[in-house]
Amino acid sequence: MTKSLADLLAMDAVASRHGCALKPKLLEAIEADLRFPAHATAPRPQTELTADELPENVLSLSAHSPNSERKRA
Repeated sequence: MTKSLADLLAMDAVASRHGCALKPKLLEAIEADLRFPAHATAPRPQTELTADELPENVLSLSAHSPNSERKRA
């Protein structure tokens, strides 16, 4: 998420030269989020879940998807 926000700020810097930019409050919120100590010190671990580890209310899409072959109407 941090990289996405940093990329958004970089895009905003380019866009602001041409007259369009993020709203000032949104820009301040993104900058504050990037400065937040927990985000600056370490990335959040990304753990992948297998189909067996999914919560009860989550269904695996691959288990319920039809054949991958395209069919004509």
